[in-house]
Amino acid sequence: MILKNKNVVITGAASGIGLGLVKRFAKEDLNSLHLFDISPNIFSIATKYNANGYMVDVTNEEQVAIVIKKIIENDGSIDIYCSNAGYQKLGTLDISNDEWDKMWQINVMSHVYAARNLFNEMIKNKGGYFLITISAAGLLNMNGSLGYATTKHAAVGLAENFSIMYDSKGIKISILCPQLVDTDMLRLADNISRDHPLFIDGILSPEEVAECALKGIEDESFLILPHQQVKKYIQFKSADYEKWLKSFSQLVENEK
Repeated sequence: MILKNKNVVITGAASGIGLGLVKRFAKEDLNSLHLFDISPNIFSIATKYNANGYMVDVTNEEQVAIVIKKIIENDGSIDIYCSNAGYQKLGTLDISNDEWDKMWQINVMSHVYAARNLFNEMIKNKGGYFLITISAAGLLNMNGSLGYATTKHAAVGLAENFSIMYDSKGIKISILCPQLVDTDMLRLADNISRDHPLFIDGILSPEEVAECALKGIEDESFLILPHQQVKKYIQFKSADYEKWLKSFSQLVENEK
């Protein structure tokens, strides 16, 4: 997709990968840039990057629908929607039902709410782009983060289904699946050992991830992998599922 003169929305835009996407998209010759976040900081960020800021809870479909409708009425279309907001709570079977629900709502249903209120408009406009920030955890897995890994797996399946159903209607789908990124989410995960296998492939900055994202959108690639090693891990997983599970289990045991 050519980015020039496009109307772009980014959710979770006040920090992390979302802010990285803001900085990168702001360098393009867009028609408009719209930033969603639950933090009031979104307004100062929007001003700084010549964008429009909205305090939006992406788990509230009514709020999402109202703002999407307003943007389309003002600008005529939303050409690229970056469904980036995410949430992680570390833990396994000890994760509360409330935390499970929060991860499910943000990591999965927020994409459904946006698509439900956007895809028909994209079809009317003969095309659009929907980028979902997921994680390599959705393609592989992540020990010690049961709810996060599970909901991110669900998001991959959702995106695949979107692509299957809507590609012929002109809607392109991409999933952005980095490993570790230098964000608040990583810094708050202070109980993850720096000997964890995830650290082997390095930590990318949000700006580096955003650069990969825009390249993927321009190329219309479904799978965007800022950490290129992830492709090898996916191939290993699909080539010998049993061996992959045993290898992953052994990594976990070696951490203890």
